[in-house]
Amino acid sequence: MCHFQKGVKNDVAFVFSCPGAAEEAANRPAAGRTGTNLHQLLFILNSHFREVTEWSREAITITNAWSKVEYRQLTGRTEATIKEVLSEENLSRLEQELNGVEKVIICSGQRATLAVNTLANTARLREGVKVISIRHLGLRSLNQIKVDINGRPIYSVAEQLTRDGITSPQLGLENTKKRLEVVAHEIINVLQ
Repeated sequence: MCHFQKGVKNDVAFVFSCPGAAEEAANRPAAGRTGTNLHQLLFILNSHFREVTEWSREAITITNAWSKVEYRQLTGRTEATIKEVLSEENLSRLEQELNGVEKVIICSGQRATLAVNTLANTARLREGVKVISIRHLGLRSLNQIKVDINGRPIYSVAEQLTRDGITSPQLGLENTKKRLEVVAHEIINVLQ
């Protein structure tokens, strides 16, 4: 199933918006660039915050606010409508997929946050589970982070080339890592 992967532990779930072309091709949730960024985020969390759980792709549950594959060439859109996400049929499916999660559900993006908060507000999640909202892990959203965890500016690759004359494919990867450290720090702050 390209929208859902049950983790071997019941501690943590990540909820994304919906599967797209990369997930369809890989036949698993959070593939492509979002999957790469998730993997790096989990590595950062596992390195710095192991007290809560094991932060690995195998350990966590991964699902989506909408289970159907959406991408422009297939459906003409990249997301479900709010009405579709909040439909009782869809919420029941999401509730079932999240019913075993005991500690934290991390919502990546607006649709994921909306769906999970709807479940939380109607007592359809396990009691005591924390819900954390983070920005979507795609580059368009991550690139809006302009300051690293130490308060230093994160210059875009184009700005850095202009400032330093440096040309390196590593610049973009380093910037993404700095931005994911910010996201990890936001998660850690809520859990502490």
